[in-house]
Amino acid sequence: MGGSARPSRRRAAASSLRYEKRPGKRSAREGERSGTGDKLFGCLIFLSVAAAFILLVLSDMFWGDDTWQWAAGTWPAGAYGFAIFLGALVPCVVTLFFMSLSRTDRKSWKTHKARSLGCVFLAVACGAAMLQLVSLIFNAQDTGKWGRGPSTSPSWVFSNYPWLWAVGFVSTIATAAILIAFFVARARRRSEAEGADQPGPN
Repeated sequence: MGGSARPSRRRAAASSLRYEKRPGKRSAREGERSGTGDKLFGCLIFLSVAAAFILLVLSDMFWGDDTWQWAAGTWPAGAYGFAIFLGALVPCVVTLFFMSLSRTDRKSWKTHKARSLGCVFLAVACGAAMLQLVSLIFNAQDTGKWGRGPSTSPSWVFSNYPWLWAVGFVSTIATAAILIAFFVARARRRSEAEGADQPGPN
């Protein structure tokens, strides 16, 4: 009875011919990518530290007494006004540096590459500015005994303005207090706004 014969089913493919996703290969590729990323990150850190050291040396050579002499003659309120400006600039630059770094995580790189790249450049610029500020602050406190030999004379700014560091320090403390109060008030407003947006219990 040929008409009653059932059609034969196709045989399943052999296990060797089946294409299965092997998680081992994917994890190996991801490991290679992460290893390459770690190496690039390490090279970036090394180059950043080297650039920071070179920039600090150049800042010590080209910044210092010449800048303070220029500020004493042309800046409003002289060298003391310039010290107040530098003291207020230190916490602002530090805050901007950490805010820029906080927006350069992996998630932001994947979603907002342009913004993350801009934040990286801003963080580098803040780091370079901090090195310049450190050089000027060091020069203002250079008494001639900071690792340059006992016979080295003090810097020009320390000889003429020995208490200039105190003026800059007070300016730094006042600006830092203002920034802390601003961020605390901002966080409080955000928490109050989020509490107001949440629906009340039924």
